[in-house]
Amino acid sequence: MIYYAAETVDAMRQSQSLVIFGAGLVAYEVACCLKGEPYKLKIDCFLVSSHEGNPLEILGIPVVSLEEAEFKVGKEAWIIVAVMGKHMPSICETLHCYGYPRILPLAFESDLWSLIQGNYYGTLREKSGKVYKMLEKELPKELPANPEGDANWSADRTSIRVYSARCHVDRELKENLSRYDWEIPVQVGAALTEKQICEIRDDQGEHISYKNGQYCELTALYWIWKNDRSDYAGLCHYRRHFEVNRKILERLARSDIDVVLTIPILNFPSVGDVYRYDHSGEDWDVMMQAVHVLEPDYEETALKLQNGNFYYGYNMLIARKKILDAYCEWLFPILQYCEKYCGKKDGGYQGRYIGFLAERLMGIYFLHHEKEYKIVHVRKHFAE
Repeated sequence: MIYYAAETVDAMRQSQSLVIFGAGLVAYEVACCLKGEPYKLKIDCFLVSSHEGNPLEILGIPVVSLEEAEFKVGKEAWIIVAVMGKHMPSICETLHCYGYPRILPLAFESDLWSLIQGNYYGTLREKSGKVYKMLEKELPKELPANPEGDANWSADRTSIRVYSARCHVDRELKENLSRYDWEIPVQVGAALTEKQICEIRDDQGEHISYKNGQYCELTALYWIWKNDRSDYAGLCHYRRHFEVNRKILERLARSDIDVVLTIPILNFPSVGDVYRYDHSGEDWDVMMQAVHVLEPDYEETALKLQNGNFYYGYNMLIARKKILDAYCEWLFPILQYCEKYCGKKDGGYQGRYIGFLAERLMGIYFLHHEKEYKIVHVRKHFAE
């Protein structure tokens, strides 16, 4: 079943030839997804700039260099560029120079790749007898009217607050993001700088702001847990946003929905394998040990996620506050265990390992409670 990006899917299905540019993990995952349901597409070859450092085949499909492509890849082919975003502009320009007009950028963080993964995940759930629930389809059609005789009724009686994590070192974005003016900015890592960029800071009230280097946006989540008193609360980022608006939030606040999560992220061959590829395998082992020691009831779910193909990314969620609180009560002791036994890393990308582990832990928690909570999925937007 196609839930998202129907026009793009139709175009790929009608193409005479499909080629994936790239030979790394992103290309591998894109190929696994497109070869599976609901797509069942035939990939003719993988295309690379040169054979140096690249395999000769992937999934039994040949890898072809740009020089060889002149004789093996027709100009009518759709070229799906499956690479990290930073490489996308130069690769697309090169392909244009080689005379390929049909180019489909599919970077790891791109909105389109997220939607294509959503179709795969939704079909997987349907095949396993579960329902894939989309936020837009689960909301009440209209806001309830004032019940007759209820003098205390108010259209604003349910509060919902979605915070957007901001930091004093954030990069400047050129995109107009004014449609997200309903987000409430919260400065993370505020205890680590004298510069104030938001009215709300994660070092106000009870907090762990000083841990932002490792905990990333989780210092905001901790602050929300300890200091927010809304009926619903949520967290997104300055570059990653829920594709909702004020009217949708108003309907959400009066719905039976418990939790809103973004479309899951696809990992092949498994979530655990990809984590070990991108990060530290030892950290992963400590996280699994922490679940075993602190929350043994969740160990079976943790193994399912580790060996499965999906997790909920970005530490983004909107949930009833009592559910968010319960999640945080479960999450932060596990993270503290990981922090104790993994130690502090020397800055940089891998220094944020607590945030990366938490993304997978979020999947474990909500997969474990999926029969208890009404969980729906929503599109996210990544600001380039």
